[in-house]
Amino acid sequence: TRSDGTKVGYVRITEFNSLVKTSLEAALRDLESQGVDAYVLDIRGNPGGAFQSAVEIAGLFMNDKLATDVVDGNGVDLKFRTSKDRVVVDENHPLAIWLDGRSASASEVLSGALRDNCRAVIMGDTSFGKGLVQAVYGLKNGYGLVLTVAKYLTPGGTDINKVGIVPDVPKDEALPPAPGFVPLLGSDTSHVDFVDVAKRLSPDMCTRAD
Repeated sequence: TRSDGTKVGYVRITEFNSLVKTSLEAALRDLESQGVDAYVLDIRGNPGGAFQSAVEIAGLFMNDKLATDVVDGNGVDLKFRTSKDRVVVDENHPLAIWLDGRSASASEVLSGALRDNCRAVIMGDTSFGKGLVQAVYGLKNGYGLVLTVAKYLTPGGTDINKVGIVPDVPKDEALPPAPGFVPLLGSDTSHVDFVDVAKRLSPDMCTRAD
């Protein structure tokens, strides 16, 4: 709890798999029950994983919103929305997402979904930039063939492939300093200005994607 009364919850996701949504939901419910009213979601170093998992997790923070557009090679547009009535975190509680250059794929789906819907402010470094949906086909000789079958766009229509998601706030203004050459990611949230985060997410400064 900060001196101004803000109670900050810090959550880190290292990969997106079939289990992460259930465990994250339990953790968020516990934090909400403790009176947490501001959040940091740390997905630095997260290379992605299950695409659908990112959409499901977005639904813990916002109700029935466009999460991403998936466009195939024929131009067919499939829209993925977050679930209805499954929000766990009060939508008035400000959210900051921490990214770095190793945050990719499903990490970028989640980040783009929450930012373009004015639900989160992105902090850190520009993400990896993997905006392609790929399928793996098994071959008779035991090898696999990886084909790009579609690309995804953020709710605002941004194609982040090979570009990445550019943060709203650079890491030196909000993230904990790196501990020398030791490959550790600090979890000190004291530099995050949640008054500024809330202001950036307000209707006066942010236009929702849908």
